[in-house]
Formats: sequence, structure tokens, C-alpha cells
Amino acid sequence: MYQGVTPAPDRTFVKDLREFDPQLRVTFSRPLEKFVISKKRAFGSDFVVLVVATDDNEFRQPDQRDIRALYDGDLWRHGGVGARIRRGEEHMQNYREREDHEIDEETRARTRDSKIQLSNTYRKTFNEGSKSPEFRRVDLNQKGLTVEQIRAARAAGRDPWNQEATAA
Repeated sequence: MYQGVTPAPDRTFVKDLREFDPQLRVTFSRPLEKFVISKKRAFGSDFVVLVVATDDNEFRQPDQRDIRALYDGDLWRHGGVGARIRRGEEHMQNYREREDHEIDEETRARTRDSKIQLSNTYRKTFNEGSKSPEFRRVDLNQKGLTVEQIRAARAAGRDPWNQEATAA
């Protein structure tokens, strides 16, 4: 328990606290050894609203941080409970939409980066073979000639589709 001269709060803080709510008052609590912001009740002892302390739960003088904390905790100054619930719902809806968009973007990025892996998965799913061929595929045209054969025949001055000329 605190013993000694009771510290007094800053006069400008008391003035700002009265402007915020005339029913609030700041007093020093000897058992807690800290300043306490309380509200008068119709009967009985005062209702403790806020205990002024540092992050380490040590003594400090009250200042604008405490008035800001009181203001943030006052539901009626922010449009009532309904407005606060609506703001919370809107925030969560925007959060979900952002999350969905990020998931879509990540999926797009992953599919763009791993098209070989996706083609392998597709081939395995639809039973199109165990793995892709490791050699270059040669596409044949309608007559059964490769592109190299056609180019070689044209370079030699022959008709590539004339079977007698190619056989000779």
C-alpha cells in the first residue's frame, strides 16, 4: 500500500476528461498505487473504468492516451452498437473477398509456373501413358513423309509426292 503524499493528476488532463464525460473523475488509489478513472454511481462505490499504468504495469501520470482509450471504448460515440456491428461485418466481408482474390491469384501463379507438372498430372489422370516421351516427335503429313524428307526432295529438285521419283 502506498504511503506518503498523494500525487495529483495533471490539471489539463482533468479538464479534458471533464469535456469527454462530466461524470468521470480521476483519483489516486492507494491499494493499487496507480491513478484510477472512475464513474459515479447512483448508489454504492464508484465504478472503475480504467486503471492508468504503463505496459509494465507501473505507475504513470494520466495523459491523452487514456482519453483516447476511453473514446475508443465508448460505443455510443461511434454511432451506437448497430453501426459498430455493421462496420465489423463490412470489414469481415472485405477481408473474405481479399482472401478469395489472393487465393485465386496464387492459383493462377502456380499454374502458370508449373505447366509441365500439370500436363503430367493430366496425363496420369486420364491414363494417357506413364510419362511423356523423351524424344522429339516427328509429325507425318498425309502422304507419310516427314518435313525433312520433303525439304530434301525439294532441294534436289524432285517432287516429294511422286513415288517413282523418290524410289529412283
